[in-house]
Amino acid sequence: MIGTESASGQFFERTDPGGFARRAGVSTGPSVSFEDDISALNQAYFFREFTYSNAKFRTGRDSDPGELELADSLLWVGTGLVVYQLKERQRQPNTTLAQERAWFERKVLRKGTRQVRDTLRYLQSEPTIPVENHRGHRFELRSASIENIHKLMVFNPSSELPVDLAHKKFHLSGTAGTIHLIRAGDYLGIIRTLLTPAEFMDYLAHRERLIARWGTQLNALPEQALLGHYVGADLAAQPELSHAGELLKIDHQIEQWDVSGIIGRYGDRIVTTTGATDPYEILTVLAQLRRDELKEFKSRYVLSLQKARANEFARPYRFALPRLDCGFVFVPVTVDAIPHRRRNALLNFTMAHKYDQRLRRCIGTTFAADGEEHYTIEWCLMDHPWEFDAELEQALTANNPFREVRSVKTERYARRREEQ
Repeated sequence: MIGTESASGQFFERTDPGGFARRAGVSTGPSVSFEDDISALNQAYFFREFTYSNAKFRTGRDSDPGELELADSLLWVGTGLVVYQLKERQRQPNTTLAQERAWFERKVLRKGTRQVRDTLRYLQSEPTIPVENHRGHRFELRSASIENIHKLMVFNPSSELPVDLAHKKFHLSGTAGTIHLIRAGDYLGIIRTLLTPAEFMDYLAHRERLIARWGTQLNALPEQALLGHYVGADLAAQPELSHAGELLKIDHQIEQWDVSGIIGRYGDRIVTTTGATDPYEILTVLAQLRRDELKEFKSRYVLSLQKARANEFARPYRFALPRLDCGFVFVPVTVDAIPHRRRNALLNFTMAHKYDQRLRRCIGTTFAADGEEHYTIEWCLMDHPWEFDAELEQALTANNPFREVRSVKTERYARRREEQ
């Protein structure tokens, strides 16, 4: 797969670290509804390519009951899916604790749980369900391709909701399993801390493991303690209030790993060489990277771009992620090589890095100056099982074009200097 890219609400702005949402190209101004708030937040931090709202569909059967709603919102990245149900309590004059308790039990626990069960039933009964992301691109969601489903209920209660319910972290359903319960304010805090879809989905998996081990003991802790446990604590340790302090130690260093601009341009301007290729295959890999992995990607991307702009020859830059069984190779191309060697270089270096590191997948990228101010980037994805190739083995032994690779353990969350 090869593609080409050419490039030349107050509610959120108050808590947006470093203008992250604004750089993602998503407006976060005044909203119309709670659903709009969550939609804007998800688009800003999880990319419009992978977020879906108003996921309504029809079965197409003769007995079709009409339009059905899969969920209030979806986050779908590769084999991972987060299904959202959203519940808001409008302010009620002269309300009582009993009335607020009744609302929570009726709307959140009973109705919300039923809707989650319906979502799972639809996914199991329908071979495919059509969904449209916030870029207006339509896809067929196949339950057979989903390996992890996280069920999430985000609720925005009134201030009078009893404390024991406001702090409730989960609901266990006999058919739907663990359903995360997260207040809207806590959800915002989670997103503005984790910032990437990969880390958010990983946190939900971690949160579910905590629920399985510690159960209702978690209700005595604020969400910050659970999030801090994920960020910096021994994962086997019992969560405690002091873990919330881990959140104050994070140095986000967003400029070093934020690729929202790259994804935005790539998603809009990708031109594939054949109609059968799908640029979302590459975008999905990028969306599965954590910030430490994104940092490795972006540093090589920027360095390659600088070399291409200076028309300076450089050996390809590369790295590999065993976690995803995927490699990345970045190839600066000098002006004299553009007309006749660029495409071959892209294919050959991608194939060579994939083979050398024994990977299933590899993404290759070439960078070439296009005039004094513009540049052109070509992408290639190879995805197939690794197999021994005697000819390629001999070629790499005789003349390996790459720098030597070494195993490096990266820290996912950088610490503020005074904490190091």
